[in-house]
Amino acid sequence: MALTKVVLLCIQNKKQLTITHDQIYKHFCQYGQIEKILIFEKTQIWKVFLETKNKETAQNIIKQCNNNILNSDSSLRMQLYPSNLENVTFSDSNTAGKDYLKVKEKRDSYNSTDDEQTSVGSLGDQNPYSNSPKNYQQNVQQSIYQYQSHLQQRLYEQQVLQMRLQTQSLDLQVPDYLNTLASAQWVDQFVQLGKLLQTQYLLQYQLIENYINYIKQESVNVLIEIQNQQRQQQLQEQLQNQINTINNVYHIDQQEKSRVIVAKSFDDSVTTIDMLYNIFSIYGNIDKMVYQKDKSTLLVEYHLQKCADQCMEKLNNVVFQGQTLQITYSILQEITFLDELEELGLVEKTIYEERFIGSEATNRYKPKNSFIAASPNDTIFLMNLSDELLNIDSLQPLLETEIADYKFYEDPKQKHSCAIKFKTVEDAMLFLAKNHGKVMADRKILMTFSKKPM
Repeated sequence: MALTKVVLLCIQNKKQLTITHDQIYKHFCQYGQIEKILIFEKTQIWKVFLETKNKETAQNIIKQCNNNILNSDSSLRMQLYPSNLENVTFSDSNTAGKDYLKVKEKRDSYNSTDDEQTSVGSLGDQNPYSNSPKNYQQNVQQSIYQYQSHLQQRLYEQQVLQMRLQTQSLDLQVPDYLNTLASAQWVDQFVQLGKLLQTQYLLQYQLIENYINYIKQESVNVLIEIQNQQRQQQLQEQLQNQINTINNVYHIDQQEKSRVIVAKSFDDSVTTIDMLYNIFSIYGNIDKMVYQKDKSTLLVEYHLQKCADQCMEKLNNVVFQGQTLQITYSILQEITFLDELEELGLVEKTIYEERFIGSEATNRYKPKNSFIAASPNDTIFLMNLSDELLNIDSLQPLLETEIADYKFYEDPKQKHSCAIKFKTVEDAMLFLAKNHGKVMADRKILMTFSKKPM
């Protein structure tokens, strides 16, 4: 939920691509009014403040755009957070910020000269970013044609006014025959009327002159924008051709691997981060986890790449608590918590987000141990049991569903084990998720999927 009308935008930009204020404005203005944009950090994670019209607009942008990509570029993944800032402020000379309210006011000021100028200005005031990229160039070319047509009309009017001014005598001499026919008062009124007409012509001439300059500048701006768009499109095409060439030579997979995986489709009403840790840690030591309950999404950063690969292979498309898990590699190479910004009060951690940070104490496996974990199956293997737990009745408090079979294994070092077979794989997963790491008879019970199902 947005705290103020200001939103913190974080953009993953490991390729260090150039991102402009207008590109950001183009993406977000379709979800609500954007008043100011301030880019205050340009590292592998670009950080930007967006000032919207109100809190409702900020909340809608966070809801609609979080975890989206910018400019249809999958390398520019965006995360949005609520901010405590009431307003975004920066000086006019600060190129890192752009005030779109002032841009609109400046444009509107040109469109208020007269009725005809207002109608033309309404066409010029259209924001090219409000159109889809497919129609953008066509709309801009149409705007240039309109600017040129109005420029020709204004130049003609300017010539007419110049002719009028030239025919008006600056001294406004009164014909002699009028002096003989009218009083001095009447003649004075005639002179004053002539001066008013001359002043009116001069004002109109100045207005038209200003508007002609405005149309010329707008035409130049539109042409520059078209050239930039064409140049950007050419660069994107060149980059895509290079990527396609590399893919053809080295057969690169479409999905780049990462130590961070993204898992979706959880029942957030009953699933906790501890339950998810018990399942996902089977496939390797975990450095960090973020569970976004409101989105039913889990981010897991494994210590090793092979652990993330095992998780992808063994858990993808597995049914857990009635939901089919969807697991993919993340575009992130590591999870960033943005703790520094939270301490400064610039963002606030959402109440729907739970976090985990791993350590040697939480690791399942020793660093140098190599292992291959089993896929989820109906048999759970329990380890580190004491003598008191070498019977099924002592384990009964942990069992919430009916089991199909069990077997105990005594160990000379008193670290006994047990295999319990459940009627379904889903029952077995839920038992492991809820009970791994629980302490019974002064022993922490360790659980995993059995490599030899009963």
